[in-house]
Amino acid sequence: MNINKYIIVALILCTGCTSMKFWIPSYSFDEVIAIKNQIDAAENPAQGFLLLKQLERKRVKVNNAIVKQISNSINIDYTFSVIATVERSSGTIDCYIYTRNWRNDEDYMSVAQLKPGDTIYVIGRFSRFLKFPGNKYAVELVESNISTLK
Repeated sequence: MNINKYIIVALILCTGCTSMKFWIPSYSFDEVIAIKNQIDAAENPAQGFLLLKQLERKRVKVNNAIVKQISNSINIDYTFSVIATVERSSGTIDCYIYTRNWRNDEDYMSVAQLKPGDTIYVIGRFSRFLKFPGNKYAVELVESNISTLK
């Protein structure tokens, strides 16, 4: 009878720990870009740093991203990267997406089913902004889940 109490407590703790991702605040892709613009406009570098810290480890939802290509990863923790473009009024912004599945392994199956031109919905954890020459930048999302939209 005593062992049943321990099993119940362990089950509750495991369920609580796995559901912690549900409590992480989410941002839309537009909100992330608005914060990026605030970072660029900040006169004080410390203000920009605090804004960047605000995004750290937060979930980002990306609607209607179009797969541009699937390539080898530039992130050391992943093998493959899905590069998608997101249309905005100011132009297109690239999004580097790295996937994980429920076992916390890289999700090769989701990536293998994608092809250039697919429209996807992504929920991932914000990692960083990638800067490219010519004032271009991209958003890097890790631990992402990708759904193909029909």
